[in-house]
Amino acid sequence: MNIEKFKKWVTEKDLEDETIKGFWENFNSWKEEYPEEFKETFEDGFELEKLSTYIKSVSFTFTNWPDDDYNHVIIRLSFEYDEEIVGEYRMVFEYETGEIFDDVFHVY
Repeated sequence: MNIEKFKKWVTEKDLEDETIKGFWENFNSWKEEYPEEFKETFEDGFELEKLSTYIKSVSFTFTNWPDDDYNHVIIRLSFEYDEEIVGEYRMVFEYETGEIFDDVFHVY
């Protein structure tokens, strides 16, 4: 696999931005829909400036190995609060189109 070509494809499809956008949508939904869990996670109160996010990994996955006709790109975003990892958000994209296939929001 040509890594530079893959990186260019990820950039052209704006997959990092889509992942960050998806993270914030999920984070805000979690805060609104599960306020008890949110408060339990941030026991001393939540301050937005203490939250940081970063792309942990970008991977190409053969979803139905050994065939190669159903592939995905997975971007994992970690989020930290006050320098402690709180959870991970994962967005899965169709390789052919770059369209969102699925996403997972997980708090540790």
